[in-house]
Amino acid sequence: MEGDWTQELLSWLGAHPGWGALTIFLVAFLESLVLIGILLPGMFILFGIGALVGLGALELMPLWIAATLGAFCGDSLSYYFGHRFRGALLDVWPFSRYPGLMERGTFFFRRHGAKSVLTGRFIGPLRPVIPAVAGMMGMKPPRFLVVDSVACVLWAPAFLIPGILFGASLEVASEYTGRLTVMLIILLVLLWVTWWAIRAIYEPLASRSARWVRRFIHWSRRHPVLGRIAGPLIDPASPEALSVAVTGITLVLVFWALIMLLFLSPFSDQPQALDQAVRDLALSLRNHLADPVMVGLSQLSRWQVSVLPALGLLLWLLGAGRRKVAIHWVIAIGGGALLHLLLSWGLRTAPEVLQLENRLLASPSAAMSLSTVVLTFFAVMEAGELERRHRQWPYLAAALLLLLLGTARIYLGLEWLSGALMGVTAGLAWTAIVGIAYRQRATRHFSGGVASLIFYGMFAAMFAWQVNVHTESDLMALQEPPKTQQLSARAWWQEEWRQLPVDRTSLPAMASRKFNAQVAVEPTRLSGLLQAQGWEQVPDSDWRWLLQALNPEPDAVTLPLLGRAYEGQAENLLLKKTLVSGNRILTIRLWDSGYRLTPSGQTLYLGQLSEEVLRRRFWLFSYWRAVPLQESMIGPIRAALGPLEQKIVGEDLLLVREPR
Repeated sequence: MEGDWTQELLSWLGAHPGWGALTIFLVAFLESLVLIGILLPGMFILFGIGALVGLGALELMPLWIAATLGAFCGDSLSYYFGHRFRGALLDVWPFSRYPGLMERGTFFFRRHGAKSVLTGRFIGPLRPVIPAVAGMMGMKPPRFLVVDSVACVLWAPAFLIPGILFGASLEVASEYTGRLTVMLIILLVLLWVTWWAIRAIYEPLASRSARWVRRFIHWSRRHPVLGRIAGPLIDPASPEALSVAVTGITLVLVFWALIMLLFLSPFSDQPQALDQAVRDLALSLRNHLADPVMVGLSQLSRWQVSVLPALGLLLWLLGAGRRKVAIHWVIAIGGGALLHLLLSWGLRTAPEVLQLENRLLASPSAAMSLSTVVLTFFAVMEAGELERRHRQWPYLAAALLLLLLGTARIYLGLEWLSGALMGVTAGLAWTAIVGIAYRQRATRHFSGGVASLIFYGMFAAMFAWQVNVHTESDLMALQEPPKTQQLSARAWWQEEWRQLPVDRTSLPAMASRKFNAQVAVEPTRLSGLLQAQGWEQVPDSDWRWLLQALNPEPDAVTLPLLGRAYEGQAENLLLKKTLVSGNRILTIRLWDSGYRLTPSGQTLYLGQLSEEVLRRRFWLFSYWRAVPLQESMIGPIRAALGPLEQKIVGEDLLLVREPR
């Protein structure tokens, strides 16, 4: 698969940085060749290479030069083909397979002239076409080379910088919580795959579906049984015959997927195993930084977020005199809710009817079903009012919103994967049913721009309202209860300290990842002793940290510390002490280990005593990076904890408890 070999390529580049310049030259060269660049996932590879630059594995300047040269060579070769063969190029394979793309490039060049060589390099579908079109249209070689050299110099950093920023942000994220790093990668990959899949599938279907559908129409009308059923629906005399037929085919496929899900869930172990695997993965990724964001995204499933914008759009449609459109809008929303209730009731009774009491059944998700109907049916209505080249955007918007909602609900444990998929599938099926009737009967057009402004404006307002009202309470309700174990206080002090975890994170890039303290003292008691010796308690940080990280001259006062996570949980105690230099500080962090000492019930904490240095990345932002604490620093810390009983065990592990 494409993702496999690109990932192997990026991993290999991280291990062999000397080959980075050659690799990016070849990628930029091939990605710039006429039409070949369409088939190569060059932007994805450039983004990944930029991420390696952000992580410090590769140098930026050699890659910039190599990418510029590769792009310039590819464009020059494409220009030569166009200049050499002129109009005959369109009749040669593979150019003859993409007439629409070549026509778009020709139209763009005629409209913008030499400027198209500069701007076209930054437009994905046109980038591998414009140089050849410039040659076909007779643009002088010196002029092309001058304009294209400027475009290539500007293009290389423009497509590397997003990856650089992403890589640098991963470095910061992994410094504070490795789970957040993995969560960011998974979410971005899902968003990118969804975006790429819809855009990649939509164009070929839009250009080829007419021929396929006409064949299906003629075959179905000749069929003795299917012709009587489908004849009125796909009458070729209707001006909407192709659209209705495409919708009907989609309906068949969607219902097939729904039936497969409904039957596989009760009678097969595979969906249950996959459900459990996804649930375990989500649980392993839970962390205190991502939880508020995911809880906020889950508010998209509140009925107010879907129903109230739908009601606002309904009132506008009635006021604009679009009665048939309004009727189908009401049918879509009401019928989708009724369909979900019927499916949920049917699956809840399945264990009694089929005697499967021990089976784990996931019913279709009400939240996903209703949200799917509202977002996708509005996309159907909006796409009908747009030009053909813009009709993919409503579907992209609906798909990305549903992906974010589904990911958030699965992450928080509100859905099983199969339940979320069945909810989406049921919603798509009902959208297809109502869409057939809508395409046949709602022939009067309306303003898609005004409808989008009303719907998405109210959608955003309702979402913000629900986030403000429910996030805090939902966050508390969805917190995972801590898992505790009992441990004898005497045994812990003597030998059982070896049972406790050694590393805060398994990421090898972290300079300071080991726990070097175990503390059986309440954080308030420890904080009081250390604050008397000049230590300060670090307040919780918020979104304003992003602005403070952009300070060109940061120090211990202007750039606050961020909390770090262990097993997805924030510290129970975070203290700091600024050293004389101002860009180095000492920190003490404590996390709940999950152990309770008997017989007192005292919580046992895992601690990190670290020195943190100020690090600046690409002259853009700064953050604190922990390094192992020097032995000379441990003495003053132990002196500040004088009233407490202490001892060093193992490899410089400090045990602290209240005196007996």
